[in-house]
Amino acid sequence: MRLHSLALRDFRGVKDRTVRLPALGTTVVVGDNEVGKSSLVEAFGLVFDLPDDSKSTRIRDIQPVGQDVGPEVTVELTLGGRELIYTKRWLKNRSTELTIVEPDGRRQLWTGREAHNEAEQLFHRHVDPVLWQTLMVSQGQSLVLPTPADAEPLITAVTAESGTPVDGASMPLVSAVEHEYLRYWTRGGRPTGDFAKSERAVSAAELAAAQALKAMEEVQQDIRRAERLTLDLSDVDNRSLDHLKSVEELRERKKATDEILLRRDSVRHRAETARARLENHTRTRVERERLLDEVERFTKSDAELAERRADADLVAKTAAETVQAAEAALAEVIELKDLRRTDVQEAERQVSELMDRAELDRLLGQQTELVDVRARIAAAGTILDRIKVDDGLVAALEDARAAVVEARAALAAGVPEVLVRRLGAEPVELSGTGLDGDVPSELGFDGSAEVLVSGELVVGVPGHVEVTVRAGGEAATLRSRVDDAVRREKDLLKKAGVNDVAAARELLRKADTASAELHEARRTEKSLTAGGDPGERIAVLTARLGDEDEADEADGKQPAVEGVPGQMSLFEEFASPHDTLFDDFELPAPAPGDLAGAQRALEDARDGLAEVERILADAEFAAAQARKAADEDRSEAQQARARSELAGERLAAAVEALEAARAVLDDEAVSAAEGEATAEVEAVLEELTAVQEQVDAAGADRVAGELADALAVAKRLQDERDTLRDALRTTEGRLEQSGRDGLATRHDVADLELAAVRAEHDSLRRRAEAARRVHETLSRHRAEAQTKYSEPLQSRIESLGRSVYGPSFKVWLDDDLAVAERELDGVRLPVEALSTGAQEQLAIITRLAISHLVSTGEGSVPVIFDDALGWSDKARLRDMGALLGRAGDHGQIIILTCMPDRYEYVPKATFIKLDA
Repeated sequence: MRLHSLALRDFRGVKDRTVRLPALGTTVVVGDNEVGKSSLVEAFGLVFDLPDDSKSTRIRDIQPVGQDVGPEVTVELTLGGRELIYTKRWLKNRSTELTIVEPDGRRQLWTGREAHNEAEQLFHRHVDPVLWQTLMVSQGQSLVLPTPADAEPLITAVTAESGTPVDGASMPLVSAVEHEYLRYWTRGGRPTGDFAKSERAVSAAELAAAQALKAMEEVQQDIRRAERLTLDLSDVDNRSLDHLKSVEELRERKKATDEILLRRDSVRHRAETARARLENHTRTRVERERLLDEVERFTKSDAELAERRADADLVAKTAAETVQAAEAALAEVIELKDLRRTDVQEAERQVSELMDRAELDRLLGQQTELVDVRARIAAAGTILDRIKVDDGLVAALEDARAAVVEARAALAAGVPEVLVRRLGAEPVELSGTGLDGDVPSELGFDGSAEVLVSGELVVGVPGHVEVTVRAGGEAATLRSRVDDAVRREKDLLKKAGVNDVAAARELLRKADTASAELHEARRTEKSLTAGGDPGERIAVLTARLGDEDEADEADGKQPAVEGVPGQMSLFEEFASPHDTLFDDFELPAPAPGDLAGAQRALEDARDGLAEVERILADAEFAAAQARKAADEDRSEAQQARARSELAGERLAAAVEALEAARAVLDDEAVSAAEGEATAEVEAVLEELTAVQEQVDAAGADRVAGELADALAVAKRLQDERDTLRDALRTTEGRLEQSGRDGLATRHDVADLELAAVRAEHDSLRRRAEAARRVHETLSRHRAEAQTKYSEPLQSRIESLGRSVYGPSFKVWLDDDLAVAERELDGVRLPVEALSTGAQEQLAIITRLAISHLVSTGEGSVPVIFDDALGWSDKARLRDMGALLGRAGDHGQIIILTCMPDRYEYVPKATFIKLDA
């Protein structure tokens, strides 16, 4: 098949376009995105696939949006040695026309459904669908490697070139073997059909036989378990009877030893009673000895405390007399302190009055200085208000001046400078436009003028000659820059209120001076008013001192500030403002001797007061010490009195308790009772020792424990006997139930069914294995034949690839004739491991090789690439371009792209430009 032309009308975004393609060679169709390149391929597919009355969404999608028109496609091509002109319109005014031109020139015409059916029949008869899909690469599919094993034209071509039959055996035999193989096996080699069912039946029968066998084995286990339980139960019965005999013997021994244990308990009770009686008599003796000791100790203590009480009373009386003397001396010192405090207060009043007068004099001088400073602040503020120049404005003026100079320099360098001199008696007139500087209208005798011409200068001698000088095209721009710079400079000078930059700098200097003066004056004002307004303090001090004349004088020293700026010619002339910043001012000194004498008198008074306060502190300390000593002595006397009284009470109580105890039992009777109790205890302990020897000899203490252990063993043997009896009953019940279920019969039936199923399965397995061996043998022979007929395609791919990659390029094909591996420079890699660019290049080379093999047969089709070579570098683009050019010598290659630079290396290519 060869495609000659495609015409599209009202197809997607294409209004009307016809593309004519050479039948042989490489054609590059170039167009921007969305211009309709891919629509050409889509239209060719639709014209053969869908009739004109189709309701498919594919047809609705190609209709222009919002337009009631019918998409129309006309294709001219050669198919099976005949030329076809095929036109089809869908949706609106539907129609189909097919014209066939025979090789001898005869023409046949079909319309409507007949035309569609005839075209479809011809297309499917002469175009293999696998080959067509393989060689037509849609947009975004350039990386997909072709698998053309089912393309009949390619198989025919490689068979003819290799001389090997395709199948390696007759197709009926292959089909029969394939059919027989698939009866038993899937294509992946797993059992299927009756063979798989037979395997599942064998598995089910084996499972049933195994379950029956397991049930029989469980019955045998129950029989053995019942026998073992019967023996265990008999053994437990025998051991239980023997143990019960020993339990009876222990019970008889316990009855015999109970009387001895009762006698031992009675003796133990009497021993405990005698020991308790002995402990009571011992406590009575100890208590009598304690009472005697307390009476003796309290008698001695009472005598000592009475003597201490008399001494403490004498010391307390002496301390009270000392306190009275110390308090009298303290009263005299307090009276003296009051006199000295009065002297200090009078001296402080005199010093305070003198200090207030000195402070008043200082504040009056400070207020005078403050008035002068505020006048300076007002004057400096007035000056700063009159000056409009600041640093930014001066900087802008300097920049504007520099711009004017720079523009004039550029004008002087970029425009002609004309020198005109009058040499004779004839007048010389000058006129024109765009002249820099003052140009006279006429030159005097032997006069001259130098003129920069940025516009036009006319030099004339009336009646003789006229010369016109015109500047170039750039002069107007240079003149405009000069005018703009001069205009900006004038605006800034007007804003500053000066004539030039120097005057602005001088004003800025004066403003800085006035600002410094203002800052210094404000700092001085802040220092003078740091402690508040002096006037308020003056009023307070005057009121305190009662001096109204001085207050009036202070008020008269405050001149009005309003008229000061006009009177300060120094600021108006801006001359040496620092000369008036600081005026030396000294506070008036106080009258010599007044304040100093008063302060000395105050110090003397304070020294006297301090001395009295020291004496007072000593007196207070002595009085406090006397009071403390008196309190301590008085407290000690009270404590001695209390201790003496308490000792007397304790002595009386001890004597009373001793007499009461003797009234009950005298001292000799207490000792005699303790001796009798001791003898009784010793006699009972001898009897208890004799009884314990009899208990030990009879083993009475162990009999009760041995009997309890024996009873526990008997209980355990009884529980074990009950457990064995229950297990035996359960096992016998299962055996009885197994006999009723007929497990032996079920086991025999399961074995017979398993044997029958296995026999049937063995027969099927032999047939399945035979079919698999035949299939594998035939497949092996077909693979060997396929290896031989794949060699022409492999050789063609390697031949084309070596022109791009070099002589080390090799490929290996799989069973579907697709490239599986590539070797380059001795490195062999699977296709999936290659880079994106290498995979795309290999896919293009493979399709060109397929096209080359089938190009000589009637089943050949064009190779169409839509937007390929997007991942190739510059060197590979050059090599691939040369390859595409050579491929065009053997067939029709059509390339659709929006990047024509990728194909600039394709020799002899035909470029077709599509406009929007």
